[in-house]
Amino acid sequence: MDTLQKIKEGFAYFRTSSKRSIALKEQYYWIMKMDGKQGVAIEIPIGKHVNERFANIHYYTKEYVLSGEEERNLLVLATDHIKYYSDFAIICAGFLEKVLDGESYKEIQDSPLTWWHAMKELMGNANIEKTAYSVLAEMLSYYYLLKQGKDVSWVGPFGGSVDINCTDGDYEVKSTVARYGSQITINSQYQLKAKYLLFYRFEPAVNGFSIQDIATKLGELNVEKSEIESALKKLRYPVGSEIRSKAYRLLEVKKYEIDENFPKIVPESFIGGQLPKHISGLVYKLDLDGLDGEAIDLKEFNIIC
Repeated sequence: MDTLQKIKEGFAYFRTSSKRSIALKEQYYWIMKMDGKQGVAIEIPIGKHVNERFANIHYYTKEYVLSGEEERNLLVLATDHIKYYSDFAIICAGFLEKVLDGESYKEIQDSPLTWWHAMKELMGNANIEKTAYSVLAEMLSYYYLLKQGKDVSWVGPFGGSVDINCTDGDYEVKSTVARYGSQITINSQYQLKAKYLLFYRFEPAVNGFSIQDIATKLGELNVEKSEIESALKKLRYPVGSEIRSKAYRLLEVKKYEIDENFPKIVPESFIGGQLPKHISGLVYKLDLDGLDGEAIDLKEFNIIC
């Protein structure tokens, strides 16, 4: 029986079983039902850690004890999308073809993310996560305002209409890695209901700072680790994900007051304070060039920039 057929039969068996955890052992891999997901797993050396997600596909390491055996560090490829288990089996089979080739298996064991990056590129790399520098800008804003002694909450990851709630007025946060220009995208008629806009300009840099670095800095300000991790998990940046270590250098930060002179489209822009009938939302571009904004001294962030 070929690998694909074994996986499909394993997935079919899982659907008929009430057990929450099942591991079907094959020669070089396991077909698994674990943690509300189904997929396949291979053993890799202790000390290798992965925690990635692409659409509804999870690729992560976890230490398991299977069938009373000794603990193993498993690299798991799984999904929690029940509707597409049959299609996902094909992806699993393609992954395991590499495992059945000794040279490729060693490459995956040594560098698990190599296969992951290739798979994402093949699938179209349709990431839906916020870009790393956008998340970094929100975290820096949280850090900056806390350093000023303000009573502040980072609410953007939890569906807030603005990114930061603050006692002296809410903040919307925008960012770019473009070297020139200051065009931003406003994603709803409510974003510019904030009192202030913070605009960040970054560039990728090996010696810059990352999401993980700012998470540590926030911890130094007594922000609960669980609060930070809950927000990052909502944004699909869980502990161990590679993108959390992507580093940037901060080039510029500007603060704008969103007053009556600031160009914006908000509910009050329309008759009766409501969007026209049959228009459910707004997305538009705003060019900040030429608008009055306060340049913030980067030293105020107390981070090597």
